[in-house]
Amino acid sequence: MAKLNVKLTVVIVFSLIISVLLGGEVLAAQPRVALIMKTLTNPFFLAMEEGGKKGAEEFGVNLTVVSAEGETSITQQIGLIEDMTTQRVRAIVIAPIDSKAVVPALARAQKAGIHIINIDNRIDPVAAKEGGLDIEIFISASNVTGGKLATSYLICLLGGRGNVAMLEGIPGVDNAEGRKTGFLKAVELFSEIEIVAMQTAHWKTEEALNVFSNILQAHPNLNGLFAANDMMALGAIQAIEAAGKTGQIYVTSYDNLEAAQAAVLGGRMHATIEQNPALMGYYGVNFALDAINGKEIPKEFMVPLEVVDRALLEGKR
Repeated sequence: MAKLNVKLTVVIVFSLIISVLLGGEVLAAQPRVALIMKTLTNPFFLAMEEGGKKGAEEFGVNLTVVSAEGETSITQQIGLIEDMTTQRVRAIVIAPIDSKAVVPALARAQKAGIHIINIDNRIDPVAAKEGGLDIEIFISASNVTGGKLATSYLICLLGGRGNVAMLEGIPGVDNAEGRKTGFLKAVELFSEIEIVAMQTAHWKTEEALNVFSNILQAHPNLNGLFAANDMMALGAIQAIEAAGKTGQIYVTSYDNLEAAQAAVLGGRMHATIEQNPALMGYYGVNFALDAINGKEIPKEFMVPLEVVDRALLEGKR
Protein backbone atom coordinates (compact mmCIF):
# COMPACT_ATOMS: atom_id res chain seq x y z
CA MET A 1 0.00 0.00 0.00
CA ALA A 2 2.87 2.39 0.86
CA LYS A 3 4.51 1.74 -2.51
CA LEU A 4 1.19 2.40 -4.26
CA ASN A 5 0.82 5.71 -2.43
CA VAL A 6 4.36 6.73 -3.38
CA LYS A 7 3.69 5.87 -7.04
CA LEU A 8 0.41 7.78 -6.94
CA THR A 9 2.13 10.79 -5.42
CA VAL A 10 4.83 10.71 -8.10
CA VAL A 11 2.18 10.54 -10.85
CA ILE A 12 0.27 13.48 -9.37
CA VAL A 13 3.41 15.62 -8.97
CA PHE A 14 4.58 14.70 -12.48
CA SER A 15 1.17 15.64 -13.88
CA LEU A 16 1.26 18.98 -12.09
CA ILE A 17 4.74 19.72 -13.44
CA ILE A 18 3.67 18.86 -16.98
CA SER A 19 0.56 21.01 -16.57
CA VAL A 20 2.61 23.99 -15.42
CA LEU A 21 5.12 23.53 -18.22
CA LEU A 22 2.44 23.22 -20.86
CA GLY A 23 0.62 26.20 -19.43
CA GLY A 24 3.83 28.19 -19.66
CA GLU A 25 4.28 27.10 -23.26
CA VAL A 26 0.73 28.14 -24.08
CA LEU A 27 1.30 31.56 -22.52
CA ALA A 28 4.64 31.90 -24.26
CA ALA A 29 3.04 30.92 -27.56
CA GLN A 30 0.67 33.89 -27.39
CA PRO A 31 2.30 36.51 -29.62
CA ARG A 32 2.78 39.88 -27.99
CA VAL A 33 1.28 42.81 -29.88
CA ALA A 34 1.43 46.50 -28.96
CA LEU A 35 -1.49 48.84 -29.65
CA ILE A 36 -0.11 52.38 -29.67
CA MET A 37 -2.72 55.14 -29.77
CA LYS A 38 -2.77 58.93 -29.74
CA THR A 39 -4.42 59.37 -26.35
CA LEU A 40 -6.94 57.84 -23.98
CA THR A 41 -8.54 61.19 -23.09
CA ASN A 42 -10.73 61.01 -26.20
CA PRO A 43 -13.59 58.45 -26.02
CA PHE A 44 -12.87 57.58 -29.66
CA PHE A 45 -9.63 55.91 -28.62
CA LEU A 46 -11.22 54.27 -25.61
CA ALA A 47 -13.54 52.51 -28.06
CA MET A 48 -10.52 51.57 -30.18
CA GLU A 49 -8.85 50.10 -27.09
CA GLU A 50 -11.97 48.06 -26.29
CA GLY A 51 -12.04 46.70 -29.83
CA GLY A 52 -8.36 45.78 -29.65
CA LYS A 53 -8.84 43.98 -26.34
CA LYS A 54 -11.83 42.09 -27.71
CA GLY A 55 -9.75 40.95 -30.67
CA ALA A 56 -6.86 39.96 -28.41
CA GLU A 57 -9.13 37.82 -26.26
CA GLU A 58 -10.79 36.23 -29.28
CA PHE A 59 -7.60 35.51 -31.23
CA GLY A 60 -5.30 34.56 -28.34
CA VAL A 61 -3.00 37.59 -28.45
CA ASN A 62 -1.01 39.07 -25.56
CA LEU A 63 -1.94 42.73 -26.10
CA THR A 64 -0.12 45.71 -24.58
CA VAL A 65 -2.02 49.00 -24.88
CA VAL A 66 -0.12 52.28 -24.57
CA SER A 67 -0.86 55.86 -25.59
CA ALA A 68 0.54 59.35 -25.52
CA GLU A 69 -0.97 61.91 -23.16
CA GLY A 70 -2.49 64.07 -25.89
CA GLU A 71 -3.18 64.14 -29.62
CA THR A 72 -0.20 66.43 -30.23
CA SER A 73 2.31 64.54 -28.03
CA ILE A 74 4.31 63.17 -30.95
CA THR A 75 7.65 62.96 -29.12
CA GLN A 76 6.03 60.81 -26.45
CA GLN A 77 4.46 58.51 -29.04
CA ILE A 78 7.82 58.05 -30.76
CA GLY A 79 9.24 57.08 -27.36
CA LEU A 80 6.51 54.46 -27.00
CA ILE A 81 7.43 52.97 -30.39
CA GLU A 82 11.06 52.76 -29.31
CA ASP A 83 10.08 51.19 -26.00
CA MET A 84 7.96 48.51 -27.70
CA THR A 85 10.84 47.85 -30.10
CA THR A 86 13.20 47.33 -27.18
CA GLN A 87 10.67 44.96 -25.60
CA ARG A 88 10.62 42.97 -28.86
CA VAL A 89 6.89 42.78 -29.42
CA ARG A 90 5.93 40.80 -32.52
CA ALA A 91 3.75 43.53 -34.04
CA ILE A 92 2.93 47.20 -33.52
CA VAL A 93 -0.60 48.38 -34.30
CA ILE A 94 -0.42 52.17 -34.40
CA ALA A 95 -2.76 55.14 -34.80
CA PRO A 96 -0.06 57.76 -35.46
CA ILE A 97 -0.25 61.31 -34.15
CA ASP A 98 1.85 62.59 -37.04
CA SER A 99 1.82 60.92 -40.45
CA LYS A 100 5.52 61.55 -41.08
CA ALA A 101 7.31 61.94 -37.75
CA VAL A 102 6.72 58.31 -36.70
CA VAL A 103 8.37 56.86 -39.80
CA PRO A 104 12.02 56.61 -38.60
CA ALA A 105 11.08 54.87 -35.32
CA LEU A 106 8.71 52.47 -37.09
CA ALA A 107 11.33 51.71 -39.75
CA ARG A 108 13.77 50.74 -36.99
CA ALA A 109 11.13 48.54 -35.43
CA GLN A 110 10.47 46.82 -38.74
CA LYS A 111 14.19 46.20 -39.26
CA ALA A 112 14.14 44.49 -35.86
CA GLY A 113 11.55 42.05 -37.24
CA ILE A 114 8.39 43.72 -35.90
CA HIS A 115 5.29 43.82 -38.10
CA ILE A 116 3.79 47.30 -38.58
CA ILE A 117 0.01 47.67 -38.79
CA ASN A 118 -1.28 51.21 -39.44
CA ILE A 119 -4.79 52.11 -38.21
CA ASP A 120 -7.00 55.23 -38.18
CA ASN A 121 -4.60 57.87 -39.52
CA ARG A 122 -2.62 56.92 -42.63
CA ILE A 123 1.16 57.12 -42.45
CA ASP A 124 2.43 59.31 -45.28
CA PRO A 125 3.36 56.93 -48.14
CA VAL A 126 6.11 59.17 -49.53
CA ALA A 127 7.76 59.56 -46.13
CA ALA A 128 7.42 55.80 -45.57
CA LYS A 129 9.10 54.97 -48.89
CA GLU A 130 11.92 57.43 -48.29
CA GLY A 131 12.38 56.09 -44.77
CA GLY A 132 12.46 52.44 -45.81
CA LEU A 133 9.19 51.58 -44.06
CA ASP A 134 6.79 49.05 -45.57
CA ILE A 135 3.29 49.46 -44.09
CA GLU A 136 1.80 45.98 -44.29
CA ILE A 137 -1.82 47.15 -44.07
CA PHE A 138 -3.78 50.35 -43.46
CA ILE A 139 -7.05 49.94 -41.54
CA SER A 140 -9.39 52.90 -41.26
CA ALA A 141 -12.58 54.47 -42.51
CA SER A 142 -12.55 56.75 -45.54
CA ASN A 143 -12.11 60.23 -44.12
CA VAL A 144 -12.85 61.83 -47.48
CA THR A 145 -16.14 59.93 -47.72
CA GLY A 146 -16.98 60.75 -44.11
CA GLY A 147 -16.29 64.44 -44.65
CA LYS A 148 -18.51 64.42 -47.74
CA LEU A 149 -21.31 62.65 -45.89
CA ALA A 150 -21.29 65.07 -42.95
CA THR A 151 -21.09 68.13 -45.20
CA SER A 152 -23.74 66.89 -47.62
CA TYR A 153 -26.09 66.32 -44.69
CA LEU A 154 -25.35 69.86 -43.49
CA ILE A 155 -26.06 71.31 -46.94
CA CYS A 156 -29.34 69.41 -47.15
CA LEU A 157 -30.38 70.97 -43.83
CA LEU A 158 -29.57 74.37 -45.31
CA GLY A 159 -31.61 73.70 -48.43
CA GLY A 160 -28.54 74.02 -50.64
CA ARG A 161 -27.72 77.62 -49.78
CA GLY A 162 -26.03 79.62 -47.03
CA ASN A 163 -22.74 80.49 -45.32
CA VAL A 164 -20.75 77.65 -43.81
CA ALA A 165 -17.55 77.18 -41.84
CA MET A 166 -15.28 74.29 -40.96
CA LEU A 167 -13.27 73.53 -37.84
CA GLU A 168 -10.29 71.51 -39.04
CA GLY A 169 -8.14 68.96 -37.27
CA ILE A 170 -4.36 69.14 -37.09
CA PRO A 171 -3.03 70.48 -40.43
CA GLY A 172 -1.05 67.97 -42.45
CA VAL A 173 -2.37 64.92 -40.59
CA ASP A 174 -3.97 62.41 -42.95
CA ASN A 175 -7.39 62.06 -41.31
CA ALA A 176 -7.73 65.82 -40.86
CA GLU A 177 -6.78 66.46 -44.47
CA GLY A 178 -9.15 63.74 -45.70
CA ARG A 179 -12.14 65.23 -43.88
CA LYS A 180 -11.20 68.68 -45.17
CA THR A 181 -11.06 67.31 -48.73
CA GLY A 182 -14.48 65.70 -48.28
CA PHE A 183 -15.89 68.99 -47.01
CA LEU A 184 -14.55 70.92 -50.01
CA LYS A 185 -15.74 68.29 -52.50
CA ALA A 186 -19.27 68.43 -51.11
CA VAL A 187 -19.39 72.23 -51.15
CA GLU A 188 -18.17 72.32 -54.78
CA LEU A 189 -21.46 70.78 -55.86
CA PHE A 190 -23.54 73.70 -54.59
CA SER A 191 -23.03 77.14 -56.10
CA GLU A 192 -25.09 78.87 -53.41
CA ILE A 193 -23.03 77.56 -50.51
CA GLU A 194 -20.24 79.93 -49.47
CA ILE A 195 -17.34 78.98 -47.21
CA VAL A 196 -16.66 81.96 -44.93
CA ALA A 197 -14.12 80.40 -42.55
CA MET A 198 -11.85 77.36 -42.20
CA GLN A 199 -9.69 77.21 -39.10
CA THR A 200 -8.05 74.52 -37.03
CA ALA A 201 -8.85 73.83 -33.38
CA HIS A 202 -6.42 70.86 -33.20
CA TRP A 203 -9.19 68.39 -32.26
CA LYS A 204 -9.68 70.14 -28.87
CA THR A 205 -12.94 71.27 -27.24
CA GLU A 206 -11.61 74.31 -25.38
CA GLU A 207 -9.68 75.55 -28.41
CA ALA A 208 -12.77 75.08 -30.60
CA LEU A 209 -14.82 77.17 -28.16
CA ASN A 210 -12.39 80.06 -28.54
CA VAL A 211 -11.83 79.69 -32.28
CA PHE A 212 -15.51 79.39 -33.12
CA SER A 213 -16.43 82.30 -30.85
CA ASN A 214 -14.15 84.45 -32.98
CA ILE A 215 -15.64 83.05 -36.19
CA LEU A 216 -19.15 83.91 -34.98
CA GLN A 217 -18.09 87.47 -34.21
CA ALA A 218 -16.51 87.85 -37.65
CA HIS A 219 -19.39 86.16 -39.49
CA PRO A 220 -22.71 86.87 -37.70
CA ASN A 221 -24.68 85.53 -40.69
CA LEU A 222 -23.15 82.05 -40.48
CA ASN A 223 -25.68 79.28 -41.15
CA GLY A 224 -23.77 76.01 -40.76
CA LEU A 225 -20.65 74.35 -39.39
CA PHE A 226 -18.85 71.10 -40.10
CA ALA A 227 -16.46 70.21 -37.27
CA ALA A 228 -13.90 67.54 -38.16
CA ASN A 229 -14.44 65.77 -34.83
CA ASP A 230 -17.00 65.72 -32.04
CA MET A 231 -14.64 67.19 -29.47
CA MET A 232 -14.40 70.39 -31.49
CA ALA A 233 -18.13 70.37 -32.23
CA LEU A 234 -18.85 70.26 -28.51
CA GLY A 235 -16.76 73.39 -28.06
CA ALA A 236 -18.47 75.05 -31.01
CA ILE A 237 -21.97 74.50 -29.64
CA GLN A 238 -20.86 76.10 -26.39
CA ALA A 239 -19.82 79.14 -28.43
CA ILE A 240 -23.18 79.10 -30.24
CA GLU A 241 -25.05 78.99 -26.93
CA ALA A 242 -22.91 81.80 -25.48
CA ALA A 243 -23.68 83.94 -28.54
CA GLY A 244 -27.42 83.32 -28.15
CA LYS A 245 -27.59 81.55 -31.51
CA THR A 246 -28.84 78.12 -30.47
CA GLY A 247 -31.19 76.81 -33.15
CA GLN A 248 -29.86 79.27 -35.74
CA ILE A 249 -26.75 77.36 -36.85
CA TYR A 250 -26.71 73.76 -38.06
CA VAL A 251 -23.76 71.66 -36.85
CA THR A 252 -22.50 68.34 -38.19
CA SER A 253 -19.48 66.49 -36.94
CA TYR A 254 -17.46 63.26 -36.84
CA ASP A 255 -16.84 60.36 -34.37
CA ASN A 256 -20.27 59.62 -32.81
CA LEU A 257 -19.17 60.07 -29.20
CA GLU A 258 -21.79 59.68 -26.48
CA ALA A 259 -21.63 63.40 -25.67
CA ALA A 260 -22.27 64.17 -29.34
CA GLN A 261 -25.24 61.80 -29.39
CA ALA A 262 -26.70 63.65 -26.40
CA ALA A 263 -26.21 66.96 -28.21
CA VAL A 264 -27.91 65.58 -31.33
CA LEU A 265 -30.87 64.31 -29.30
CA GLY A 266 -31.04 67.71 -27.60
CA GLY A 267 -31.10 69.58 -30.91
CA ARG A 268 -27.79 71.39 -30.34
CA MET A 269 -26.02 69.29 -32.99
CA HIS A 270 -27.64 67.73 -36.02
CA ALA A 271 -25.54 64.77 -37.17
CA THR A 272 -22.23 63.02 -36.59
CA ILE A 273 -20.33 60.29 -38.42
CA GLU A 274 -19.80 56.85 -36.90
CA GLN A 275 -16.50 55.45 -38.15
CA ASN A 276 -16.35 52.43 -35.86
CA PRO A 277 -13.03 52.85 -33.98
CA ALA A 278 -13.71 49.63 -32.08
CA LEU A 279 -13.58 47.76 -35.39
CA MET A 280 -10.27 49.44 -36.25
CA GLY A 281 -8.77 48.15 -33.01
CA TYR A 282 -10.33 44.73 -33.48
CA TYR A 283 -9.14 44.26 -37.06
CA GLY A 284 -5.76 45.79 -36.22
CA VAL A 285 -5.12 42.94 -33.79
CA ASN A 286 -6.65 40.40 -36.21
CA PHE A 287 -4.42 41.37 -39.12
CA ALA A 288 -1.38 41.71 -36.83
CA LEU A 289 -1.80 38.07 -35.90
CA ASP A 290 -2.23 37.10 -39.55
CA ALA A 291 1.00 38.93 -40.41
CA ILE A 292 2.85 37.20 -37.55
CA ASN A 293 1.61 33.82 -38.81
CA GLY A 294 2.75 34.57 -42.35
CA LYS A 295 -0.72 34.84 -43.83
CA GLU A 296 -1.42 37.05 -46.82
CA ILE A 297 -3.22 40.26 -45.83
CA PRO A 298 -4.68 43.11 -47.92
CA LYS A 299 -2.83 46.42 -48.22
CA GLU A 300 -5.94 48.31 -47.13
CA PHE A 301 -9.10 47.52 -45.16
CA MET A 302 -11.90 50.05 -44.64
CA VAL A 303 -14.53 49.77 -41.89
CA PRO A 304 -18.08 51.05 -42.62
CA LEU A 305 -19.30 54.63 -42.04
CA GLU A 306 -22.73 55.77 -40.91
CA VAL A 307 -24.50 59.13 -40.59
CA VAL A 308 -25.96 59.35 -37.09
CA ASP A 309 -28.81 61.85 -36.70
CA ARG A 310 -31.69 62.32 -34.27
CA ALA A 311 -34.04 60.00 -36.17
CA LEU A 312 -31.49 57.18 -36.10
CA LEU A 313 -30.74 57.63 -32.40
CA GLU A 314 -34.40 57.75 -31.45
CA GLY A 315 -35.05 54.66 -33.55
CA LYS A 316 -32.40 52.74 -31.58
CA ARG A 317 -33.94 53.58 -28.20
